[in-house]
Amino acid sequence: MENSKLYPIGRALAGVLFVVSGIGKVLGFAGVAAWMNGAGIPAAGLLLVLTILLEVGGGLALITGFQARLAAGALALFLVPVTLIFHGFWHADAAEFQNQLNHFLKNLAILGGMLAIFAIEGARHGASRQAVRAARSQAA
Repeated sequence: MENSKLYPIGRALAGVLFVVSGIGKVLGFAGVAAWMNGAGIPAAGLLLVLTILLEVGGGLALITGFQARLAAGALALFLVPVTLIFHGFWHADAAEFQNQLNHFLKNLAILGGMLAIFAIEGARHGASRQAVRAARSQAA
């Protein structure tokens, strides 16, 4: 893979975004839970705990590369409803329209990054499995 030394750096930088976001939610738990309740999210406290676990755990997985494909897939799935629920620029008033549009587009870009990581990790592990099979068949 061309520029393969850059890939782990890019994957880790994407992970930092989620770790920092999760830590911010821990530090502002009550405010974030109230914001989620205000958005009509049921069981906001429980969902916030799950969100924190996903963001911090998934972010650390991206940073370290351990289970990065699983983390990228889970974070991609997570981003779809979050983006639609919390950054619906089509519902925003004129004062908030541009801000919500920016957040929506940012989340789309992050979603694209998670899909790319998911695909690259799948290809990397597929190549590793293929190499192991080839080595076994040569040894036999």
